[in-house]
Amino acid sequence: MASAARPHPAPSAPPPLVLRSRHPFHPVPVTDAELDRVWSALCDDGLVPVVFHDGGVRCPADLRALLAPHRAWCYLVQAAGTPLALCWLDGFCGRAARIHFCVLRAGLPRAEEIGRMVVRFLLRARAPVPAPAPNGRPTPHLLDTLVGLTPAPYRHALGFVTRLGFRRAAVIPGGAVLARSTGTRICDAVLTLCTRSDLPDCPDLPDCH
Repeated sequence: MASAARPHPAPSAPPPLVLRSRHPFHPVPVTDAELDRVWSALCDDGLVPVVFHDGGVRCPADLRALLAPHRAWCYLVQAAGTPLALCWLDGFCGRAARIHFCVLRAGLPRAEEIGRMVVRFLLRARAPVPAPAPNGRPTPHLLDTLVGLTPAPYRHALGFVTRLGFRRAAVIPGGAVLARSTGTRICDAVLTLCTRSDLPDCPDLPDCH
């Protein structure tokens, strides 16, 4: 008599994404040692010349200086303590800022989930004010617009940010530098923008932990 086949165990849910900041006021700020480990991961993944395509960041000290709290808003995405992605904002003007985003190899299976979570977090974050808010009105958002500036040859990156909700605004002739071991060349850059109204509807996307 044949025995019944054992049911396959249900696949376990992936660990929750955790978004941490470089800012000292964060409950558990990203440390210099953690940034050094991220640098090692970037090197191991071969991403340093891709992410820092102008050649301006060449060592862990350069990365720490670039992401110093007085220069940039820096965020590290982790799951179960493993770094998955690095994001930072600079070039602030009003309530707009330029966004830089890198998904490590360990985060590639969840790249779009990570990207959407980070973009939604940045565009929905509100300015801290003493409670209750004046006149009972919502406090203003910290940011209204995220600005991307991507080398035109980076078609994969442009497709990725488009899926996150960014829309192409312009092409800047000669707007990007690609520094490689074989030499440096100038190429066009694609300007993209994302506002709250551009965010895709993701009702099942979890909030940041």
